[in-house]
Amino acid sequence: MVKYCVKCIYSEIPSKTLSLHEKEVVFMENDDLRYSFMIVEGLVKVSKITLNGEEKIFDIFGPNDFLGLVSMLRQDDKYIATATCLTDVKLKLLRKDDVLNAYKSNNKFKDICLSCAMTRTNLFQSQLFNTSNNDIEERILLILEFLSKKFGEQDNHIYILKLPFSKSTLANIIGIRRETLSRKLAAMQKMGTIEIDKNIYKFNRM
Repeated sequence: MVKYCVKCIYSEIPSKTLSLHEKEVVFMENDDLRYSFMIVEGLVKVSKITLNGEEKIFDIFGPNDFLGLVSMLRQDDKYIATATCLTDVKLKLLRKDDVLNAYKSNNKFKDICLSCAMTRTNLFQSQLFNTSNNDIEERILLILEFLSKKFGEQDNHIYILKLPFSKSTLANIIGIRRETLSRKLAAMQKMGTIEIDKNIYKFNRM
């Protein structure tokens, strides 16, 4: 996965460090937007609860990703979704005033920053949108491929992913039931489409 703005100016802002455990909430939808968060270690999901009470996952963020940054740069007053730890997490807390001052301090940086932040945020949503018309097996492989590029590794055309969260979360991301995912993975493994050893997934995307 391409790392945008490797020397991002926000990483130089004075910050506090916050450590949270799996399943702890970083912020809730409609909380006052006071901090942006840079992930140092761990994984965080960003989601909303739909009108029918189901959770809709919008993205999975990992080390060097930012939470709440796009909303902050747009000068929103509230967080627009809920961020929850998928693993133990270490975060840098960046104050709103410090972020906005840094954003405005360099016109060249300002011109590319919002586009960069939105691109990083929208990559996963674009992948989900692009899978919506595929059959379930292909949707599973497309999402696993994206996750492998972000959190796993690639050896020639073989993708290797140590799934960093539960199958229930994976099913939620793909938009299918946990039972459907297990049944499809078993069938795909039997056909040789994918190899699964505990939580390690290997597959060929030639």
